[in-house]
Amino acid sequence: MNNDLVIRKKKFSFLIEKRSLIIILSVILLAVFSILFSLSIGQKYIPLLEVIKTLLIKETSNISFIINNIRLPRTLVAFLVGASLALSGSIIQGIIKNPLADPNIIGIVDSGSVGALVFLTLFTDPKNNALTTSIFYMPLFTFIGAFSAALLVYFLAFNKGVTPNRLILIGLGISGAAKALTSILIINGPVVFIKEAQTWITGTVYGSNWTHVKLLFSWFSILLTITFIYIRQLNLQNLEDNISKGLGNSLEKNRFILLVLSAALASGTVAIGGGISFVGLIAPHISRKLTNSSFGNLVPISLLIGGIIVVLADIASRTLFFPLDLPVGIFTAAIGAPFFIYLLIKNQKSRGGL
Repeated sequence: MNNDLVIRKKKFSFLIEKRSLIIILSVILLAVFSILFSLSIGQKYIPLLEVIKTLLIKETSNISFIINNIRLPRTLVAFLVGASLALSGSIIQGIIKNPLADPNIIGIVDSGSVGALVFLTLFTDPKNNALTTSIFYMPLFTFIGAFSAALLVYFLAFNKGVTPNRLILIGLGISGAAKALTSILIINGPVVFIKEAQTWITGTVYGSNWTHVKLLFSWFSILLTITFIYIRQLNLQNLEDNISKGLGNSLEKNRFILLVLSAALASGTVAIGGGISFVGLIAPHISRKLTNSSFGNLVPISLLIGGIIVVLADIASRTLFFPLDLPVGIFTAAIGAPFFIYLLIKNQKSRGGL
């Protein structure tokens, strides 16, 4: 116990290793540096010290406008999107007991995209391509799409437990069906879809503003708080079902709540950043290499790493092929797809085949 920090208050308890706390603090510093680096790099290079000075001192200048009105909202949205996807992936992997699970791979992100496009189809005026209702309702539609996919994949994959083979095949099937529906909605929707939908579906934080930051931060903060309340239940979900039940855990009730949390986190990112892929797969795996399997340690490290991944991918998307500003999802997929294949082969070898 000398190596652990324990917080207990009535029914709430939280335990974290001191080593993991050091890792978390180190990753926080790395996250801060990645954000500052993102604010520094662009069409106009701004030295890091100048960036820090501008953030700390309110002033009216071209540099202040570039940082505070253009780069900072986009960078914060990128970080929050990555953190949300990483947290969603961590929860999915915990409740399904499958390290290959991911909100994108099992169709949650693609189905969330369907929900968002249904919203845009229903509430876009084709005469002027303008929304007839508030964009703040779009997360509700993305949540319905994402949550429906999560339930469908889980129940179809469940047969006296969830096997990696059934989960991956059924998840890919749901994801493919969602992509087909997305194409149908784009083709038959307002003209504005054809112009912008493909970029949005790939995943982009281009054009992010402070309204997006406030919306996503509020959504993420609420769900993160609930997740920490359910950390102990998430650890129990990762055990065998009979063991979890033997410890007095309301297995199905808590599984349902955690599934809702994962779908809600993914839906928020889809509503703001589109279909950015593989972050929910990569970040938890990197976290497991840095700490143990306790979700009290995994969750904070995973969401920080997820945020860093998307921030770095966004830097690459707007600088490597300048003046083109490519979708950030291209770069997360370029890293994530080979990583997933590697994990799939590794998992197959460890189990002697799928």
